[in-house]
Amino acid sequence: MLSAKALEEKLKILPVLPFSQTSYRLIHAKYYQTSLSAIGSRMFAGRYNPKEQFEVLYLSDSPITALQEVNAIFRSSSQLFPVKDIPRILLSIECQLTKVLDLTDDKIVSELKTSFQELTGSWLLYSKDSLAPTQLLGKACFESGIIEALKVPSAQDPRAFNLAIFPERLQENSRIQVFDDSGFIDAVIEG
Repeated sequence: MLSAKALEEKLKILPVLPFSQTSYRLIHAKYYQTSLSAIGSRMFAGRYNPKEQFEVLYLSDSPITALQEVNAIFRSSSQLFPVKDIPRILLSIECQLTKVLDLTDDKIVSELKTSFQELTGSWLLYSKDSLAPTQLLGKACFESGIIEALKVPSAQDPRAFNLAIFPERLQENSRIQVFDDSGFIDAVIEG
């Protein structure tokens, strides 16, 4: 991964793309009223966010990926295995984003001097005194003020991807909304 200063400069010239797709999020049932809140990422470090610095809303490309990311299911070579866990709600979230950095693009990954292994490896191995490379990248993207989200490879499935959205950085025409035609969950974030 590039150094913090080199990341800052590189992010000024890398292409960002629009993203318009339904994504998925699995939440604890008790949090249904705050279904798009990312406050947990401010309280706890995540793959693309250091603790207590900014919020990241993590979404997945499919319901299966969302389940895998929270370890609610495990995949073998031929089968999915459920895990007994607390009640959860799977949300369909309509995303309209204007500036997404695509880290599933090999060219972008190469420009950042990183790799699939570094993006999906165990970020928890880094000490509390230093940031994981992915956290350094997330911080640089957030601080750029330009990038709304990262499209990142899933650590659970190499064919899948996740979104790491910076809610505070949504642009004027960007929007994230829970799809619920029953009206039970009415949640939206707009730029």
